[in-house]
Amino acid sequence: MSVETVIWFPFWYEMDQSISAGQVSDFDFFKEPPHYILHEGRRVFYHGDWRKQSKPLYETEVKRILNIRHPKLGSIQSIDPKGLEYTFTMSDDRILKVEAEETPGVIYEIEDGRVFAKLEKQIDDWRVFVELESA
Repeated sequence: MSVETVIWFPFWYEMDQSISAGQVSDFDFFKEPPHYILHEGRRVFYHGDWRKQSKPLYETEVKRILNIRHPKLGSIQSIDPKGLEYTFTMSDDRILKVEAEETPGVIYEIEDGRVFAKLEKQIDDWRVFVELESA
């Protein structure tokens, strides 16, 4: 099966798709990536709203996620975009909470259910690279 690398880029405000390494699911992709995402010819996960009038903007395909990686954060197991903070579960089991509403992109490391540290890494480019294969 062919493998492709696509981009998951947060729109914040709970308007993104959940992804997890190993997941097989229907995923939505922009038919034409937005101009504000440097996509370099790669496909981009759809984000925004899923109302009926938005359907012409995206297409749905069944894919298996092989790998999720961010250039600064490293290997990611899953991204859960629910709530005021997105949960990034890293492959080394660390949990990062990323502010998704008031100050999108501020990162906190969570340990034992509590904020352990505010990460000083400044993320200027939130493109997450996801390796997929047809399921």
